[in-house]
Amino acid sequence: MKVSLNDYSELLASGYNLDRNQISQVAGLLIDNGVDEDSKCAFLKRFSAKGETDEEFAGFVSEFRKLAKNPQLDDYADRAIDLCGTGGDRSGSFNISTFVSLVVAAAGVPVIKHGNRSISSKCGSADLLEALGIPMETDPEKLNASLSELNFCFLFAPYFHPAFKCLAPIRKKMAEEGIITMFNRLGPCLNPATPAHQILGVYDPVYLEQMAHSLASNGSKSGWIVHGIVDEKTSQRMDELTACGPNHIRPYGTGKDSKITLEPNHWGIGRYPKKDLNGGTLQQNLSILRGLLNGDAPAGLRATIIINVSSALWIAGNVGSIEAGILWAEELLCDGSV
Repeated sequence: MKVSLNDYSELLASGYNLDRNQISQVAGLLIDNGVDEDSKCAFLKRFSAKGETDEEFAGFVSEFRKLAKNPQLDDYADRAIDLCGTGGDRSGSFNISTFVSLVVAAAGVPVIKHGNRSISSKCGSADLLEALGIPMETDPEKLNASLSELNFCFLFAPYFHPAFKCLAPIRKKMAEEGIITMFNRLGPCLNPATPAHQILGVYDPVYLEQMAHSLASNGSKSGWIVHGIVDEKTSQRMDELTACGPNHIRPYGTGKDSKITLEPNHWGIGRYPKKDLNGGTLQQNLSILRGLLNGDAPAGLRATIIINVSSALWIAGNVGSIEAGILWAEELLCDGSV
């Protein structure tokens, strides 16, 4: 007998946890245009209310990755890194991970960045990269050529995940109702190239463990799941490593797979105010980017970039220590490599 999405909603209402076979069936039902939107919304509400287990979330990551288009980047993926965040922190910050990606690529590390246009901010990674003249390539040959020439390519999420198109109205409706679902966090885990390394920022530290488990169990060799506190008085936080306050980190595959908290002084850097990280519109962020390249950026933003670049170089295995990564990051920002 075929099980409907409503049947699964009833199971969730009783506190039942889905197994991998059931997750596969549910993923298929969620992207099935023949299943009505009300049933999909009801399921997502029930799933959110129950709370996804780490195994359930990892299972959905696996299933939705299977549905993605293959960018055919196997020659680079086993040493590549992705740097991104979930968004949703309402921080209004500059595109930190996007700029860091370009600096890391300038160091010779293959960067396969997976992202989208602006959703919760004024300027998304795709918006900024497109303005810099980096095309939204979809052809595997051109993507490989970009990595060969620049050590960088960008995978535009809507193209590589066509199955998500039918979910857009449901996700919008959930957002309008203020309901947080697994789709608020799935995107950064779904890089279709499966790069070996990743730094992934989350908007809430409660998800550090879940995201680390999901990436580690779906082909990622090593990385950090991160969450930054930028103002301890107001509990303002970001889905980034920052120079503004303590950074909560869940490493995986690095030899120390338990949560740690690192202050900016771990990188030999003092604390800076959150306002140094503020971004804005596309044009404003382009101006900030130029300031980073010519030495005219806020000190806290430059320090935050160095923290992220040095950490990425260490995670990718290109330096033997964070200290060496800091020196290299400073060189890259000063010598015109970017």
